[in-house]
Amino acid sequence: MKVKRLKHTKRVLSFYEKNFGFKKPYNILVDGTFCMAALKGKVDILLQVSKYFGGEINVATTHCALRECFQVGPTVAGAHKILKKFKRHKCGHENAALDAAACFTSMIADNNPEHYVIATQDAELRKQLRAMTGIPQLYLSACTLFLESPSYESRDKAEENFLKQDLLTDYEKETIKRMKGENEEEKKVTRKRKRAKGPNPLSCKKKKNEEVTKKKKKKNKTVDKAVEVAVT
Repeated sequence: MKVKRLKHTKRVLSFYEKNFGFKKPYNILVDGTFCMAALKGKVDILLQVSKYFGGEINVATTHCALRECFQVGPTVAGAHKILKKFKRHKCGHENAALDAAACFTSMIADNNPEHYVIATQDAELRKQLRAMTGIPQLYLSACTLFLESPSYESRDKAEENFLKQDLLTDYEKETIKRMKGENEEEKKVTRKRKRAKGPNPLSCKKKKNEEVTKKKKKKNKTVDKAVEVAVT
């Protein structure tokens, strides 16, 4: 495997591990189209996919995928034989089989709880998977395995989840809480404080009427005293 392709695979797997909870051993869900391409390219699915993913894998298929492959007939007999080697995961369609694409879509509904990597050559199915989030796609080009880069929908969802995360430590949360409390206390104290007001200059002025009255009273007192002295 070329270094560039190896780095790409690790980067894509790391993306799904960090953002969608994928982990080893990876669950690979395989359909008849992928087995047919592997047969033509002489690819040993178990050996080479395990090597490509860098560790242990669980390869499986469904009853619907097997039935679809069988119904196509002798032209895909080799692919059907390969598909039969893999473990069958219960899809719930045993009594009323669907086509492989519809079956796989139902298997990854509700945010792909089993963390399946879908291995298919079905162009229409791959298009549907790109419109969903958290669905890695594995396909073959000639005899070369490729893990498709995350779709725009998956990237947007990963960014949305990241922004929702609470990245603060307990210490940082406590510090922010304490600072908020201190700010509230400062606001309360500031509201209670009143600025000292000086005397109103206008209130210091005596009204003219009051001054005239006081002068008259003083004058009357002087006259009364003078009269008393004269009588005496």
